[in-house]
Amino acid sequence: MDIPFTIIPLVAIIGGITYAILTRYFASRAEIAASTGSPGLQAALAASNDLNAQLLERLTSMDARLGSIERTLTEVG
Repeated sequence: MDIPFTIIPLVAIIGGITYAILTRYFASRAEIAASTGSPGLQAALAASNDLNAQLLERLTSMDARLGSIERTLTEVG
């Protein structure tokens, strides 16, 4: 089978252009995904942050109460 030598550079050029287009396409999709995020994801993250803030507040109050109990036990003991 005789392949003309002009087809090899033509296939290489088409492959290079296709590769560049696909690379840029996936890079732009990654930038969009990183910058905006989905509204559902943003809502879930906001709810998670609120819950974490409430838990931190409760844990801080529990730590203060346990500290006062520890002081009382130290004074009694």
